[in-house]
Amino acid sequence: MAIPTKFSIKHKCGHTQARDLAHVPAGKRKAHAFGISKNQDCIKCFRAADKEFLEQKNREVLVAAQGFEEEHGLPELTGSEKQIPWATRLRYQCLTEVLDNTDAAAGSEVIQAAKALTRSGWWLDNTNDPDLELEDLVELITTAVDEKDLERIETENPF
Repeated sequence: MAIPTKFSIKHKCGHTQARDLAHVPAGKRKAHAFGISKNQDCIKCFRAADKEFLEQKNREVLVAAQGFEEEHGLPELTGSEKQIPWATRLRYQCLTEVLDNTDAAAGSEVIQAAKALTRSGWWLDNTNDPDLELEDLVELITTAVDEKDLERIETENPF
């Protein structure tokens, strides 16, 4: 008789799921299956709980970002419905990092420059790189807008 590798496990969430425990040594499989049944949710329930947790964290960050925007007088971002929350979070993370790690004068300069960057796409394209250093962020934000950009003349011609 071969030692079974697949077990039908009733998880703590109440769902039953077949699990392959071939990676567990043969003498420990039953104990491992028992431990799983007492301590783990099924994969579907685990993913749902993880998704809910991430959504809650994202909501908390967005609330903090909106408070930060009001405190510093930052304008609303423009873009698609999906871009705006993501870009708002990125702008908040970048600007708080700059303000926390630079002097007041440099931080004020960066905030003033950031007020002119209202397009969500700019924040998504330029600040989403995890390898950016603090100096890189300051340079990106302060050099993104020059006087010619601010004085751009809008026309009715879409081309």
